[in-house]
Amino acid sequence: MVAFSSYLSQAQWLAYVMDTYTWRVVWFSWWQACLSTVISLLAAVLVARALARRQAFVGRWLLLRCFSVALVVPSIIAVFGIVLMHGKYGYFNQLWTWLGGDPQSYVYGLKGILLAHVFFNLPLATRILLQRFDAINPEAWRLSSQLGMTSMDLWRHIEWPHIKGVLPQLGALVFALCFTSFAIVMTLGGGPKATTIEVAIFQAIRFDFDLAKAVYLSLLQMFFCGFILWVGLRLGKPIDVFVSLEVSVKNMRPDRKSLLGIMADTLVLLLATLLVLLPLMAVVIAGINTAWVDVLLDLGLWQAFSNSLWVAFSSALLSLLMASGLLLAQRHWRRRFANAAMGVEWMGSIILVVPPLVLATGLFIGLSPHVNVFAINLYIVVLVNALMGLPYILRVLSVAYLKIARDYDRLCSSLDVQGWHRLRLVEWPILRKPIGLALALVAAMSAGDLGVVALFGSPDIQTLPLLMYQRLGSYQSDAAGVTAMVLLGLCLAIFVVLERLLGGSGDSV
Repeated sequence: MVAFSSYLSQAQWLAYVMDTYTWRVVWFSWWQACLSTVISLLAAVLVARALARRQAFVGRWLLLRCFSVALVVPSIIAVFGIVLMHGKYGYFNQLWTWLGGDPQSYVYGLKGILLAHVFFNLPLATRILLQRFDAINPEAWRLSSQLGMTSMDLWRHIEWPHIKGVLPQLGALVFALCFTSFAIVMTLGGGPKATTIEVAIFQAIRFDFDLAKAVYLSLLQMFFCGFILWVGLRLGKPIDVFVSLEVSVKNMRPDRKSLLGIMADTLVLLLATLLVLLPLMAVVIAGINTAWVDVLLDLGLWQAFSNSLWVAFSSALLSLLMASGLLLAQRHWRRRFANAAMGVEWMGSIILVVPPLVLATGLFIGLSPHVNVFAINLYIVVLVNALMGLPYILRVLSVAYLKIARDYDRLCSSLDVQGWHRLRLVEWPILRKPIGLALALVAAMSAGDLGVVALFGSPDIQTLPLLMYQRLGSYQSDAAGVTAMVLLGLCLAIFVVLERLLGGSGDSV
């Protein structure tokens, strides 16, 4: 805000307010986000309910693993896979042409944006809703079996009351992710008619160098994101999950043997698997081509690889240090200053209101008069990614920190266990697995980030996502395919190594 304040009195602002193109961008941002959210949530409810009903589904393990991979796949790779599947010369159009039809161009514009957003948000929403479905008391299923409830009765009286409380927060999260989407809209937008505020901010800085317009759009973006998250928090009323008997729900649902239900669930799960799996398979197939040797011998690729690896680990470590400091302060103040403890948690979560490109814009404006921001671009990328990963690390670690404070603070005080000894003997065994998961998430997301890198990137200093985007833009499809394979392998390796090696193989707390 300090960087933005010097632009608040400029006369151009009135022109921006009256600019019809700007408001068309705002309208499209809301429209595509609304459609993406509605489609993603409806599909997620169907998929989560089908997974909850079909515990013995043969492809359940594969689908859940595909969903886990989709959560850490860089957006530029997913976009590449979607284009390979749905583009004018993609696999679907090749099949359609073989059947006698004419090639259809539908992947660019609103349809392509919706398709990519559903690819990313369906796994996230499904995993959250599936937890709510699985948390329903087994006693409820037993009672419904005794009463002979139909599938519609189960939905109306048991399932819907249990999940409706989480839908507003989930909808707000999905909406915010779609509203601030950058790489997807930048690649699949197809022109000025399909531009969001996030892309308009990038264009105002990189192409027009109109900092006042970038400030105006950034403030609009912050206001809208804050409003979205506030509405989600206000409307959401999660219900309590009562402690139930340790009874398996696998064979308790009275509607599990319905032939119509089996057919419907199988179709839903098959479509969801194909939606997520096919683009990933297309990326792997595209990466196996004759350009392997030339691309792998390119020093620019390995320089971008090392930059991406450095950004990933640096961002994750910095985010962990910031989150640990906030959580330690919250734990120290919780008993004495309850309001201050809540304020610490709020400080860590407020970053959700500020999209990464807006944060990067503020840093660009604030630092550009003093330093060459393109010479320190990777350091800025690390800082922005660390800040954007802070809410995720806080969510993952907060429960473990509260457990340590509740169960061991008084014992450690009475035994005078402090410092390194407390960390090694008490805290590390509890924090190890959450820390591994948190670092894996932030590092994988940072390695695949394109938005901030695209703003500060230069020909001399690149990362793998930026290199891949440039090769796609110059129609080097074979080289882009190999680069995508390298980037996908890097993100998956980072996630698996950090989660397994650092987090260990024990059960989570």
